[in-house]
Amino acid sequence: MKQKTYDLYDRILGSLVTAGMGDALGVPSEALSRAEILQEFGKPIDCFMGPGDNIYGQGNLPGEVTDDSSQMYEMARAVISTHGELTHQAAADALIRWTRSYPKYYPRNAGPTMRCWVEDYMKGGDPLELAKVGKAYGRGISNGCAMRVASSGLCNPGDLDGAVKTAVIMTSVSHGTQHAYAGACAIACAIAEAMTEHAEITSVLKAAIYGAKEGERIGLKEARAAYGPRVLPYILRAIDCVYRADNAEEASLLLEDHIGCTGDIQPTIGITLGLFAANDGDPVNTIKAAANIGGDTDTFACIAGMVAGAYKGFETLPKEWYKVFKEANPLLDMEWAAEELTKIARERTHERK
Repeated sequence: MKQKTYDLYDRILGSLVTAGMGDALGVPSEALSRAEILQEFGKPIDCFMGPGDNIYGQGNLPGEVTDDSSQMYEMARAVISTHGELTHQAAADALIRWTRSYPKYYPRNAGPTMRCWVEDYMKGGDPLELAKVGKAYGRGISNGCAMRVASSGLCNPGDLDGAVKTAVIMTSVSHGTQHAYAGACAIACAIAEAMTEHAEITSVLKAAIYGAKEGERIGLKEARAAYGPRVLPYILRAIDCVYRADNAEEASLLLEDHIGCTGDIQPTIGITLGLFAANDGDPVNTIKAAANIGGDTDTFACIAGMVAGAYKGFETLPKEWYKVFKEANPLLDMEWAAEELTKIARERTHERK
């Protein structure tokens, strides 16, 4: 059941925490197939676990995050420090701060784009220009651009263009391609719409479509035109999978078959929005589905969790899960971040009236 009382802070905290919980839930299954997950654990993942022998989570506690939501948190700190007026330099600084603050996750969990960008940026240069460098598979079209954009939507409830503006700044300093812009803006707009009092699944998906179109338009004008398919068809294909399925499990299977579970931005956006819709926006069911679909599970669950948490709020989350999550991640003060983002969101909402 959706909350009866609208609470902006609860929605913002719900988005940040569900993203983190999704990240942590997907750690043990990252890079495994659906069949391998069942073989490894004997059942679908339905609670926080240690990483086992998964190379991407070695040393992690049950409930501990990886690069996904820790980068999301650092980018939220940048938004807060600039009072919602994020600058390119603040966004770049947030990424460098992440590399220095989380030695367990960097370089272990750094994706193909982040790894190359950090190495180049440390040698000196304009982050915006370095973000446009290609000439390597995956650079600029990996899904790291979307996993950190939560605050761009959270501080712009109902304002899709405001969410796009902030998401573009976040993305342009590392993932300078039209595909990355499209994917990041799709998620930012989905969150901005999910934050509104009368949001519905269909309105969230329509907002994501708007974001994908607008992000691609800006990216083709300002960024590098990278190889590969557009983000928008993946969103439309995901929606088709959801509405052809009789239930969430069938939808998950169709998404795996027709979208794929790789770490490129295009399938990532399709998978995450599809799982959100297939599970009616329920935060726990959404991140569980993402943790069990296979492939880049922690990132899928983080991004899908951002949207679902904004849609349903913190009060829908299991309190025992939050206790474990909070103890496992002392560097992530989600309550403080939510309070500060709520101040920005309220100011912006008041200014638009």
